[in-house]
Amino acid sequence: MLSSPFKLITTFKLLIVGLLISLAPFAYSAVTWQTISPNIQFLQQQPKLRFYDSNQVLIQGKECALMFDASGNFAAVEATIVKLKSTLTTPLCYLVASHFHDDHLLGMAILQHSYPNAKLIVHKQIAREFANFQRAFEDKLDSYEQSIELSYQRLAEQPAFLQPQWRKKLELAKQRLLRWRKFNLQPNAMQVSDSLTLNLGDYPITLHAHQAHTNGDLTLLAEQGTILLGGDIVDWLPYPGHGNLVEWAELLKQFSNNKQIKIILPGHGAPLKATDLSQPYRFLQQIIKHVSTNPNVELTTLQQSFPAEFAKDYQIDTAAYKAYPLFLQAGLKRAKQSK
Repeated sequence: MLSSPFKLITTFKLLIVGLLISLAPFAYSAVTWQTISPNIQFLQQQPKLRFYDSNQVLIQGKECALMFDASGNFAAVEATIVKLKSTLTTPLCYLVASHFHDDHLLGMAILQHSYPNAKLIVHKQIAREFANFQRAFEDKLDSYEQSIELSYQRLAEQPAFLQPQWRKKLELAKQRLLRWRKFNLQPNAMQVSDSLTLNLGDYPITLHAHQAHTNGDLTLLAEQGTILLGGDIVDWLPYPGHGNLVEWAELLKQFSNNKQIKIILPGHGAPLKATDLSQPYRFLQQIIKHVSTNPNVELTTLQQSFPAEFAKDYQIDTAAYKAYPLFLQAGLKRAKQSK
């Protein structure tokens, strides 16, 4: 049996952990700004967060700048805006959402508030359904409000000497939420149905539309096709719970065989080379094959019988150890749905 002092300490720890979880949307971990070329900055999430929030990419030409994706953590987007104010040498003309998932699209509302003249560019499918994503932004703020309310309830259970510091954090979170309530996810100004070329000022880039990771993906090619911004399509460990797995795998094969591409900037994780895409390609292909050759096998059994080599390749740290079985299960389920 636990002693009373140990029980008390454990209870305090659990309360603090609960508060940290509730306040997570209002805190952020700093991203690493990496110079990929004189025109491109890669904003990479910390490794422990690479499956939970997205990377961003800033591209600057002589006349315009472009931001590719936005964090799903609104506090982190505000921190990025502070950095942008000292980084941008030209107007921020374009905001590009690689797809509709929360950690790529919804944070655009925060960027749009600070840069109202920036044109949002999305896949044509997202443009058709944009009202849904406006509601998703409001729903996310509602979930933040619930987190604050839960935190206030937990605050009352903490010892008196701990309450002031947590009350201060909660007040800051409340102020941020009230500020974000005044923002809106503004509709896109441009949409891509096939491809779109923009010139940022002696710096052309081309956007391409795909249906792979989702039914509305965008990729971006820069510097004569040598740098690819691929969003979640090119993640080392892909999340295959949506989209068209067959077309996705084929697209990865095309990218991996493209001798022109030298650097790939994924939606999650560190920069890659084109040849690195053979790994997610094999993973998707194996998911498709495993379901196809076992059409009547239930999901749990499919997951248990999936080749163990992929777990060895992917489960390289704590974050990946947790993410891999969830991603695999989502992929197997999606493949079964697509039969």
